[in-house]
Amino acid sequence: MGLTTERHGPSLVVTVDGEVDLSTCDVLEKQLEEALHEVSPPHPLVIDLSAVTFLGSSGLAVLLNAQKVGARRGTPLRLVATQRAVCRPVEAVGLSDALPLHGTVVAALTGVPAPRTGEEMLHLEFVPDHDGTSVTRASR
Repeated sequence: MGLTTERHGPSLVVTVDGEVDLSTCDVLEKQLEEALHEVSPPHPLVIDLSAVTFLGSSGLAVLLNAQKVGARRGTPLRLVATQRAVCRPVEAVGLSDALPLHGTVVAALTGVPAPRTGEEMLHLEFVPDHDGTSVTRASR
């Protein structure tokens, strides 16, 4: 996993590439803690995940924790990602509101959300069970 931080006016952008999983989340957590101390509220901390190829549950936990710390400090956390490797885990566990996704760094800095693809919607299928009752199956 690679990490860089750069200042955009009063905001900071942390760029992450590679895999964010149990073996790399400690490094990301430390970088985000430092960035949250450097950015001045109410300006955002933007995390550019557009080069992330895998986002595991430990990575989601780090991002959610950073969001909570930022919210307490008055610093919004905004994620940049459009690829399935990041969007799918965020949406699958219901964190889209807590971890807002943006299509570009510029959009994240200005607060413009990423357009929805429709893939985040659940598809419901009603299938009769063996005893005649209906069973609902949800899929993405």
